[in-house]
Amino acid sequence: MLKSRVLGAATALAIGLAAASAVAQQTQQAAPAMPAEENPVVARVGGQELRFDEVMALMQDLPQQYRQVPINVLYPMLVRRAVNNRLLLEAAKETDVAESEDLKAEVEAFRRSRILEYFLLDRIEAEIDEAALQARYEEYVKTADPEPAVHARHILLKTEDEARAVMKELEEGADFAELAMQKSTGPSGPQGGDLGFFQKGQMVPEFEAAAFAMEPGEVSESPVKTQFGWHVIKVEDRREHPTFEEKKEELRQEMSGEVIRDLIADLRDDAEIEEFQIDGSPLPPPGEAQGGQPQPAQEEPRAE
Repeated sequence: MLKSRVLGAATALAIGLAAASAVAQQTQQAAPAMPAEENPVVARVGGQELRFDEVMALMQDLPQQYRQVPINVLYPMLVRRAVNNRLLLEAAKETDVAESEDLKAEVEAFRRSRILEYFLLDRIEAEIDEAALQARYEEYVKTADPEPAVHARHILLKTEDEARAVMKELEEGADFAELAMQKSTGPSGPQGGDLGFFQKGQMVPEFEAAAFAMEPGEVSESPVKTQFGWHVIKVEDRREHPTFEEKKEELRQEMSGEVIRDLIADLRDDAEIEEFQIDGSPLPPPGEAQGGQPQPAQEEPRAE
């Protein structure tokens, strides 16, 4: 494991330096980001072909800050790294490193881990589709405590007089979003003052109290003063729960955990299992500590 950490750190440093150099030396001769064919040959080493997907896989090894760099900038460095890797692999094959018991154990552990991952993902995908998620969302809406939220716009001004002048324009028929774009000093001004949906606790108290007291379509009866200035507020909509799209990933994780726990429970019920303490004595049943005392239940691992 120490070898892996040291090698990984050295590799990351080398990749980072190479990536930085590639960015600094960007030229018009860089390869295009999208190949003309699906998975073209990008290099040959001793007659062996290296293809585009092998180069792209190396992007995952880059430090996070370099993954945002356009592929056409990094492409030459990645191709050369893929060639270097192939040369090193061929050199390694000429030694007895592949017979290392440590390596075999790591490869087998990785293989088991990937088999388990693929198996669980297949099981989850088979049981959790869009319809199942929608049904869980509808159940959530019926049973969960409300999470009230309002969708509001605002026009932020420096003085109360400016805010009242804007309110007069609104009373005369001016469009709220247009006025916000023209006069609001807040960062949401260019978006027509749109703040989107927010829940209690996400805005300063004075603003929140005013917005949650209003109904959709209403504009505040008087300017609202906060530490930021004077606000004219319009509530566009209200809701009691997050939308399906906002809640979907959380529900997917919740349901995935249930699928895995149920699967493990079924497998354990059907299997003959003996579990032992370090001293060889029987392991207590789940939920029971040594001496018959209850212990906290252990959660089964959740799928990421």
